[in-house]
Amino acid sequence: MLQEYKDVIIRNFVILMKECDVHALAKVMVNKGVFNDKEINNIFSSNDERHNKRIFFFSIQKKDTSTFKILVNSLRETNQNKLADLLMPKHTGCVPYQAEQVFDELPDDDMLDINRLNIYVNNSTESIHVKVIPSTKFYDTYLDNPNIDFYYTRSKKRGRVLIINNYEFDKIDDNKHPYRNGAEVDNENLKSLFIQMGGWEIEHHNNKSASEMEIILNNFSQQRKNVNYDIIFVIIMSHGSEQANDTIIYGRDHNYIHSLQIQRKFSNEHSKTLRGKPKVFILPVCRGSVLDIAVPHDQRPRTETDSAFRKGESKSPVSSIINLRSEEDMLVGYSTLLGYKAHRDPNRGSWYIELMCDVFMNHAHDTPVDNLLSIIDNRLRRRMSENQTMQTAEHRNKGFKKLYLHPGIFSENDDMKKFHE
Repeated sequence: MLQEYKDVIIRNFVILMKECDVHALAKVMVNKGVFNDKEINNIFSSNDERHNKRIFFFSIQKKDTSTFKILVNSLRETNQNKLADLLMPKHTGCVPYQAEQVFDELPDDDMLDINRLNIYVNNSTESIHVKVIPSTKFYDTYLDNPNIDFYYTRSKKRGRVLIINNYEFDKIDDNKHPYRNGAEVDNENLKSLFIQMGGWEIEHHNNKSASEMEIILNNFSQQRKNVNYDIIFVIIMSHGSEQANDTIIYGRDHNYIHSLQIQRKFSNEHSKTLRGKPKVFILPVCRGSVLDIAVPHDQRPRTETDSAFRKGESKSPVSSIINLRSEEDMLVGYSTLLGYKAHRDPNRGSWYIELMCDVFMNHAHDTPVDNLLSIIDNRLRRRMSENQTMQTAEHRNKGFKKLYLHPGIFSENDDMKKFHE
């Protein structure tokens, strides 16, 4: 298809995604010989209808030049004249309408025009420079959080963070899990972030097998010194995928552990030392093999993904004072949706960890962690890879209250003091 026709589709992508009856349109275009039944089955193979629409319009742009006229005629045959007029007005000499002309008819959450969102491909090869903005006051107060439960996080021993980063995998014949270029950049960014925040004990491991990860997680969750710290962070970076509606994370030996299995190790039932303490899990791994296709962008692909290729009730612990839920005080941040791939830049590290460090260093001084994760996703929705793919983050709240990290400051004898004076 000619680039000028592709540009018309791209300019009107928002309204096409919102209003087009693609199933009726696809049926007509099959009858006209643009697609065959096998292609249509592949396009509509996902349960995500929005994803299927993106694939459909992306596939149209790969067809020959005559397809654009067939597309417009097919829209008219399926009584979608408004959309046909957007792409090619009836009257000769008229300039095709652009999506901006119909934005007044769309609600705010459908304002997904590329120019308005500043969607971009980051071609920089330089990693971010982590410089944390310190807090100037404590936000764990009733005044700052009216009618909202929060954690008290002011001690000099602010928290413990466990970082596991698998980037080099045992060699096997089919090269199942390739080397994760850029993963070591994530290590340095995360270490710099937590060191600058002050009060964090960092435990770091690289390239561990699934069984070794199990041992590390068990030991970390059971240590008695956990009672002396305010917060727990667990960050695991590796190849991953989806199994039984859960995320699996691979060790260097190509065996795996489940995300839910990791979280259970820190539950009230299994970790008495962490009861009542906020526990944040950051899991920037692929959660399947589907790529979130965006609009075309003609650049040489550089971005990699962390996708892997793969062939009874429990009794809650009882206190003498209160009954505890088995799993609570947990916030789980995933870099992508279940079933989808996550992106990683060989020079700057994974998209999610890069944005996490950027957002935390600039906003953790006055913003709670659950909001920080929302900001990360808001930044992700503006980023696109060179091969036209995007990424949507997700986080899950399991009885998690408002948590402020208070970088740079701690309380001692009721006085506010600084970590790095």
